Amino acid sequence: MLPAAIASLVTAATFLASIPEEPGAVVLTEGAIIQAVAADLDGDGAREVLVLTGGTADGSATLDAWTERRDGTWSRLPNSLVAVAPAAPATPATLQSPARLVVRRIDGADRVSLLRQPAGDADCCFSVQDVIGTEAGLRLAPVADPARTVGAAWVIDLDGDGTDEIVASRSLPPLGDISYPIEAFLYRWAGSAFEVTMTRLPAGSGDTPFLLGDTDGRPGDELGIIATQGRPELHRISLGVDDALVMEDAGLVVTDATAVPIDDERGIAVLTTAGQLGVHPWPAGAELGAPVAQRQLQDGELLGAVVIDQTPRLVARQPGTADRLHVLGLPNLTPPRFGAVTRTPAAAAFLSGPVGSFVGPIPGGDADGRPAIVYSGRLLSSMVRPETVVPVSQQAMAALPGAQPIGLVGLDAVSIALFHAAGAPGLPDPAGGRLDAPVARPGAAVSVAPVGLTLTPEEEAGILEPPIRGAIDLDGVPTIAVGSAGFAATIEAPPGSRVYVAGTDPSVATAVSTVPDEGMLVVPLPPPSVATPEPRYRAVLAVATPAGRGYLASWDVRVLTEPPPLRASTSTPFGSGSVELSGASDPFATVTVDGRPVTVASDGTFTARVDAPPWPSEIVVRSVDPLGNEARTVVTAVGWFDYRQLPWIPIAAILLAAVAVAFYLRVPRSGPMPRRADDDATLEELEPD
Repeated sequence: MLPAAIASLVTAATFLASIPEEPGAVVLTEGAIIQAVAADLDGDGAREVLVLTGGTADGSATLDAWTERRDGTWSRLPNSLVAVAPAAPATPATLQSPARLVVRRIDGADRVSLLRQPAGDADCCFSVQDVIGTEAGLRLAPVADPARTVGAAWVIDLDGDGTDEIVASRSLPPLGDISYPIEAFLYRWAGSAFEVTMTRLPAGSGDTPFLLGDTDGRPGDELGIIATQGRPELHRISLGVDDALVMEDAGLVVTDATAVPIDDERGIAVLTTAGQLGVHPWPAGAELGAPVAQRQLQDGELLGAVVIDQTPRLVARQPGTADRLHVLGLPNLTPPRFGAVTRTPAAAAFLSGPVGSFVGPIPGGDADGRPAIVYSGRLLSSMVRPETVVPVSQQAMAALPGAQPIGLVGLDAVSIALFHAAGAPGLPDPAGGRLDAPVARPGAAVSVAPVGLTLTPEEEAGILEPPIRGAIDLDGVPTIAVGSAGFAATIEAPPGSRVYVAGTDPSVATAVSTVPDEGMLVVPLPPPSVATPEPRYRAVLAVATPAGRGYLASWDVRVLTEPPPLRASTSTPFGSGSVELSGASDPFATVTVDGRPVTVASDGTFTARVDAPPWPSEIVVRSVDPLGNEARTVVTAVGWFDYRQLPWIPIAAILLAAVAVAFYLRVPRSGPMPRRADDDATLEELEPD
C-alpha cells in the first residue's frame, strides 16, 4: 500500500485534462476482426459496414453487417450472423484457410463476395460466394464453380463496362526454362454467375499481380506484375481478344508503378530500383515510351494520383527516418506551390507513441468516388470540410492513431467507418490481393463517426494531461515520483475510445482498454520490470476516439523505493557556541536537523546552524522523500573550539621532535679524564703469566 499522502489527485494545469465528446460517433463491434469493408449491400444507396470476425473455437469466422437507420442510429442487420466455416480442417481458434471479402461493381451497384480456399491443397478448391442481404439477414450464394487453388485474386474492370471482373493467379513450378509461368483465371460476370477462362503468362513464378489502373487510355484498367524470378522487370496485363489476357513488358526493373494522367492521355509512373521516378506514356500494344519527366526519389513508394485544386498530382512517400511526402504535379513532376505537406502536430507526436498515425488511401475514395489519400493528419483530396477551403498543406484532419479508414458509409455518405487495432497489419484491401491465411486481430474494433468529426483535427495539438493519482509532483523537477506499484491516470473520453499504454519501448503498446459508457476509465501505469534500482522511465499513454482523433499523454517518472542519498558534516567557527552543518540529498526530499526542517536548494544541498557544547555531541540528520522513504545519519559536533579540526598530524610530529630534542639535551655524556701537568704516572706493562 502506498502512503495516504500520495493518494491525492494531481491535475495538470495546461493542455487538455479531458477529451471532448463526439456526438454521433459509436463503436459497432469489438473482437478478433479479420476484415471490414464498406458496401451498399441491399441496393438502397447507402453503404453498410460488413465485418468478418474470427477466433471461434472451431476455427470458423462470422460475418455481420450494420446499417444506418433514418434516425441516424446504427444497428446490426437482423439475423445477420453467418457461420463461415473453413474449407479445410483448421486448428482451434485459428482460421487457417484463406478467406477474404472483396467489393465489386455490377452495373454500378455494389456486390460483396467472399473468396475462400483450403490451405495446403494444391488442387482444390478456390470458391467465390456472394453475400446476399435480405430482410431475414445474410446468406452466401455460390457464383462460381470451385476451381484449383490460386495465390491471389483482384477485382478489376478490365473492359470499362461498369461491371467488375475477378482475375485470380496461380504460380506454376519451373518448367525447365526461365519463363516460370503463372496461370491467370479471368472470372467474367454472366448475369447470375461467373464464367472462367485461363491464360498462361510467363511473368515469374511466385509473383503477385497488383492494380495499375488505366495506363493505356483504352476503356478499363490493367494489372501489373513486378517479376522477382525469370526476367526481373515490370509487366502489364490487360484484356485481349476472346477474354484472353495479354502481357506486355516494360523493359524496366522497378519497385513500384501506378497509372497517371498525361495531359489528356493516360500513362504510367514508375519508380526504378535506382531510385529514379519517371512518368512515361505506354500505349496499348506499344513499347514503354521515353519519360515525359524524371525525378530522383530514393527508397520511395507511390501512394497514387489524386486531384487537388483541380490539378492532378502524384503522391509519393519516402518512409525513412524523415518520412517525407511528395505531392508532385502531373505530368511534369513539379513541386506544389502550397509547399511541403507535413504531419499535423498531433500526428507528429505519435511518431514516438504506442500507435502510429495512418498513411494511405481511403477505400472507395470521397463521396463522389474520387481518390483520397491520408497522410499523418492531412487529407489529400478535392474533398474539403464544408465550412472552409484551405490549401492541402493546411487541410488538417484527425491523426487516426492505430486507426484505418474502411470507407464512407451510411445515408448520403456523411459518415466514415474506421478500423482500430494496435501493432497489427492493416486490413486486407477490399479490391483483393494475396490469398494468405487471414490474420485475426484480437481486441480490434470498428467504429462509425460523422465525417465532419474525422475531418476536424484534435484540440490542443492532441496533448493530453489527465488527472493522475498514486504519484507526487517533485518540486522544481519536471518528473513525478511513484512507488513500486506505479500510478494511475483517469481518462475522460467519448465512450468506446481506445486507450493504449506503452511498455518499456514507448512505441509499442502493451495494454489496450476501452472507455466504458460512463465516459471515464482509470488506467493503471505500472513501472517497468527492470533490475535497475529506482529506475527512471517515460510513461506514455495514447487515446484514439471513435472518430479517429488521437491524444497523447506522457510523464517522466522516477520510481522511489530506496532511501534518498544523504551526507552531512559540521564545522565550528573559533569561539562560537554553534556549529555550521552542511550536506546534500535529493532536491525534492524533506531534510530535518535534530528535528527541525531545513531548506533544500535546487541542487540538493542544505545548511544549518546548531548550538553545541564544548564537548562532542550528536546531531541527527534525516532525509525523507515524498513517498516516505527515509535516510538517517548522525554527526558529532564540538562548540567554541573544535579540537578535532586541528592538524593533529603536524602537531604530533612537532611535539615528537620537541620531546626528542629535550631528551637529547638532558642525557649525561662520558669521556677520558683530563691529565694534569705534574702527573708522571705511567701505564703498567702487563706480562703474561
